[in-house]
Amino acid sequence: MKIDSVSVRYSELRSTGYPTFSNKTCGIELSAQLDSGDRPAEIRDRLLMAARTSVSKMFADASGTVQADNEPIREMDMPF
Repeated sequence: MKIDSVSVRYSELRSTGYPTFSNKTCGIELSAQLDSGDRPAEIRDRLLMAARTSVSKMFADASGTVQADNEPIREMDMPF
């Protein structure tokens, strides 16, 4: 089987506003066509990092940074 493209879909649901809660979901889907010599796992990781950064910015996080290495692993972060 030849892999010629990689797609990543990432979204987050955040609840804010105690005592009157508000839910907001932001997400994005990114795709890339692979060239010969590209490694699908590397491209997937790059797309996932770009998607996380984009979603973080959608929530108006000033830094635009993503999860630090010392934070707990969420389900989406677990390796395949």
